[in-house]
Amino acid sequence: MRWICPCPDCCRGCLSERTAALTFVSITILRYLTFGSEPRAFAIAVSTEEHIAKAILDLTLVAQKKAPASLEALTARASKQYALQLRRLVKRREAVSSVSPYLAAIIAFAKTWLFENGVLCYIHDCQLRILDLHRSESSEIVVNIRPLLNEAILESRACLEYKFQLLYYAHDIVSCLYTHSMPEQASWLVVFNARKNRVLAALRLASAYKIFVRNNDKFLYYGTHTDFGGDGFRRWMIKGYDISASQWLEHKANIPEMAGSDIGSTICFEIIDGYFYGLSNQTSFEVTELELTSSYVCFRFPLNGRGFYETEQAARKQMWRRQNKEGAIDDRWTSVKMFQDEATGMLKVVESRKEWLAGRSWARRTYYTTELSFKGALREHGWDEDDGDEDDGDDASDGPFPDAAPSRNPHLVHPGDDGSTQLMLTLSQCPVRSYHPSCRTFLDLVNDSSSDLVNDSSSDQEIRIRGGSRRRWSPDELHKRRRLSPAQGRDPESAFEQMIHGLYKHGDVALWPPEKDPARPDPALDELYTLLSPPTHRGNVHGTWDDRCLVYATGGTSGSLKAIILVSFDPSIHLVGAKPYSGNCDHRTSTQLCPTNPESNTEQSYKDKGKGKENDGECPTSEPYATRHAETKAMYRDISCAIYFGLSAKCRDND
Repeated sequence: MRWICPCPDCCRGCLSERTAALTFVSITILRYLTFGSEPRAFAIAVSTEEHIAKAILDLTLVAQKKAPASLEALTARASKQYALQLRRLVKRREAVSSVSPYLAAIIAFAKTWLFENGVLCYIHDCQLRILDLHRSESSEIVVNIRPLLNEAILESRACLEYKFQLLYYAHDIVSCLYTHSMPEQASWLVVFNARKNRVLAALRLASAYKIFVRNNDKFLYYGTHTDFGGDGFRRWMIKGYDISASQWLEHKANIPEMAGSDIGSTICFEIIDGYFYGLSNQTSFEVTELELTSSYVCFRFPLNGRGFYETEQAARKQMWRRQNKEGAIDDRWTSVKMFQDEATGMLKVVESRKEWLAGRSWARRTYYTTELSFKGALREHGWDEDDGDEDDGDDASDGPFPDAAPSRNPHLVHPGDDGSTQLMLTLSQCPVRSYHPSCRTFLDLVNDSSSDLVNDSSSDQEIRIRGGSRRRWSPDELHKRRRLSPAQGRDPESAFEQMIHGLYKHGDVALWPPEKDPARPDPALDELYTLLSPPTHRGNVHGTWDDRCLVYATGGTSGSLKAIILVSFDPSIHLVGAKPYSGNCDHRTSTQLCPTNPESNTEQSYKDKGKGKENDGECPTSEPYATRHAETKAMYRDISCAIYFGLSAKCRDND
């Protein structure tokens, strides 16, 4: 939308008209960001001019109230490209909520891999290769593993076999676990800066059981589930490293009350805004929860040399989770993740649970969001090795919950799959499950065939993305709904569920790509299905996700390489050589689709490169490379299997 001043000189009347036009555009875009998918608002948002976008994104509505913590808002302030970043924000959210990706590509073949903070790290032919996907890099950093280990660990030089496991990546720093078994089993944590080609630390570990690593550019922390309390149950132990000073912190932290043991399911650890956070959704070390009311257990400490001595624990009364009488839970489906809200910058936790609520015979997956507050937090004054067995008891401000459960906020509860209305997926058919709070959307990677994604390598594997979203009812829609009689409304529900449906319109579950029609052959769609499920790499599907990408691996069931596949919802991510899709499996308007590409019907073949003979994570001791660090063309450019859904490359450069 473009508003043109009717006279050459800007008079006071024109200024008022400009203000009116700006107000109209701002309100329309705000309505889109608040209420969801409205075609007119989306069209205005993606065509907004620079000065209007700046006013919206940087000064008023979006930056201050709707997306201050989003990557797009932060990038806009740094680059001053307000219109570009506003379009990127709106298009990303629209792509996620409509299950309409912008890009699908086979990006690598690997023995093992890791995707963290927008960067893919993978091992191929005894090389660690690092590719920044969020920045659409066309080249990769290559680290030859054997020379790296020779420098970092003297004891590794004589070992014939070893395992090398990727743990974490952030701020150009890679953390890995090295293990050998001869003459005795031993493990080392190896930390190095991949871009600067410098080993930062190599620490021999007493145990690497359930090891994890988190870091920023100044501090690194690793944890293991290795300490034991007086009750015989394991506790988490955390130790820190000062990157600037190149030394390990003197003390360690034993976390006495963190009962969760499975990262991503019952516990999570993150570094956000200068703090290290830990959160568990379990309050008991027993296999069966005995407490009638459960809460989240959350702690944090600042990233500095005295961080362990300034540990805070959030008051449990502010972190209520659920009551056991609400219904049974299938813990296999539970996931927990901390995130920073794009709208407010507030730290929150989202938990997905599959529950049989109120004694119903069918289960439903529901997504619960809880705000993390450290108001009235308990100061621990340091957790160390002498505190693991102590129990300080209940604080007066953190006493037991009342019998009546606190009321839930309907804006923070998103009912998902409902087993009463549709066939529920089995766990093996749904290996990757994600939730995107800023888009109010859940996305699942599913196998829409009879085969088992986790264990079966049969030829009928069909990978698809399944999603469901909700949006706020617009004022006009609410007015129409109020005019409906109860009989014209919905089926009887609980009062709380009625409240949720009174605030939000839940869309139908969508699947991408669309289902193939045997009566209407579609070579382009067949090619897309082949990309998502390469015929030579099937079974053993697993993956991960962030707010703009889904990355998964398939294949590698018999010691061969895995195919690593990227599905991106960010319009700014584009790979060199990606070709436009010639079919129409996109939910966007036809004017945004690329013209038919006659080469897109060409049959593709997908083949590994390299040996693919070693066991996962192992490399021979031979050293075929003279150096341990280089930069080379990204593997995806040789694979040449990437499809873009959207505008042409020329238009993307200006988008």
